Amino acid sequence: MIVSIQIPHFYAAVEQAEAQCAGEPLIVGGDPGKGAAVRSASVEARAFGIEPGMTIDRALELCPQVRRCRTRMRTYREASATLRALLRERTSRIEPVGLDAFYLELPTGAAPIDFVADVCFRIKSELGLDAHAGIGPTRFVAHLAGRFPGESGLRHVAAEHAVEFLGPFPVSEIWGLGPVTAEKLARAGIVHIVDLQKRRIPELAAIVGQRNALAFQQYATARDPSRLSPLPRTKSLSRECTLPAPSADLRVLGEALSELAQGLEALLERERQTTRTLSLGVAYVEGDRCTRTHTVDRALTHQLELAEVAGQLLTRTQAGQRVVRKLSLKATKLSRREAARDPRQLRLF
Repeated sequence: MIVSIQIPHFYAAVEQAEAQCAGEPLIVGGDPGKGAAVRSASVEARAFGIEPGMTIDRALELCPQVRRCRTRMRTYREASATLRALLRERTSRIEPVGLDAFYLELPTGAAPIDFVADVCFRIKSELGLDAHAGIGPTRFVAHLAGRFPGESGLRHVAAEHAVEFLGPFPVSEIWGLGPVTAEKLARAGIVHIVDLQKRRIPELAAIVGQRNALAFQQYATARDPSRLSPLPRTKSLSRECTLPAPSADLRVLGEALSELAQGLEALLERERQTTRTLSLGVAYVEGDRCTRTHTVDRALTHQLELAEVAGQLLTRTQAGQRVVRKLSLKATKLSRREAARDPRQLRLF
């Protein structure tokens, strides 16, 4: 089974999570008065009629109290990377679809609904993002299930129900079937996928050609041959956390680093990797950030040694003097894991 994980209105959702303003109308875009357009709008903003592509000025007319955020692509890429790292903890076969969506291959023996519900819970609790999820026998079925998951945010379409599930959707939902082809099919009385399911290949070929007829029929009957294209070898692994309350207390920050090191150890274990370089990211409440990096001459794998390096990096920041709201820990210079060893043998500084 294939799982589709999607974060609706991704840019706006990331900004809401960072500002801890869930439930407030929020838009992402440029400056008002300069013809800038809305790039993303939260669910709450959409309730006022705001849509992506609309000018910022028009959005402010519809909802004067809407919170405005400038587009921050680096932040969205970082959020996507963190999401990807979280998903990698559950399965190694992941295919990204842009920044806001991923396909996963359900691990052997996993209960589909329990597995996906746990993934969505972790995305919400750790990243503050609401995920929609679809489970299906093919990428296409999983994708549509994730786009229309119902109130629960999760929809499971069993293989034996896939054809029936696809039937009511318009043919324009089929990948590779554009508006011109949809018009040709409509003139032949083929408007919904169920109409495609009832037609024979020769009939369809007379309208759209043999190759398209075969492809569209496969999608319509949940037999599309597309498979996951998993990510290439990982070049970095990372974990991050937003503190429950911003703090300058080094004990609080140290506990958060220990948890990040534990999570990073789990990622390294799952990927069967070691690291020689750690980067600590610190985000202050004023909005600015800093990064400190250190490379050692031997492999790191265990929580104790990762936490030790992270703690030393923290002393090279203004933590303790300034209030911190978020921490991140990233491992690079990865290598395949060899024999295990005792982390107490290593003193890093």
